[in-house]
This record gives sequence, structure tokens and C-alpha cells, in this order.
Amino acid sequence: MSRFTDKVVVVTGAGSGMGAATAKAFVNEGAKVVLVGRTEEKLKKVAAELPAAQVLLAPTDVADPHAVTASRPRRAEVGTCRYPGQ
Repeated sequence: MSRFTDKVVVVTGAGSGMGAATAKAFVNEGAKVVLVGRTEEKLKKVAAELPAAQVLLAPTDVADPHAVTASRPRRAEVGTCRYPGQ
């Protein structure tokens, strides 16, 4: 059993660079990961490289408090971590 099995990790900036690498590392350790970032297309590219059952996309600009509040219903899906369109 990996050390993050049955854990959920929210990664901001997950669409590229260190955020994407961090998300991949947590998935490799067994975590379900919420990919957060401003650009949905970038998040989809990262998600395509990961097991769909372990990833949830949450396109959100975390600098915008209203956007973060609006994303709450999406984050509530984290228990099932469904990939959009699945």
C-alpha cells in the first residue's frame, strides 16, 4: 500500500511545471488528486497522463475568491474523483 492511498490531495498550479509534477508524484503514491489551475485545457493535458479514477479537474483561479467559492460543488465530487466526461 502506498502512503497516500485513500487520501485526497489538492494541487494548485497543476496545469504545468512543478504543479503538474507534484500532481503526478502524488498519483504515483496512490492519492486521488484534484487538479486546480486557471486553464482547463492545460489541466486536461496533465489529466490525460494519469489514471482517470484518481483525478478530478477543478479549473479555478485561486486568486479570485468568488471563483474559489463557485468551485465548491466540484470539489464535493472528490470522494468519487470522476474525470469530466467519464
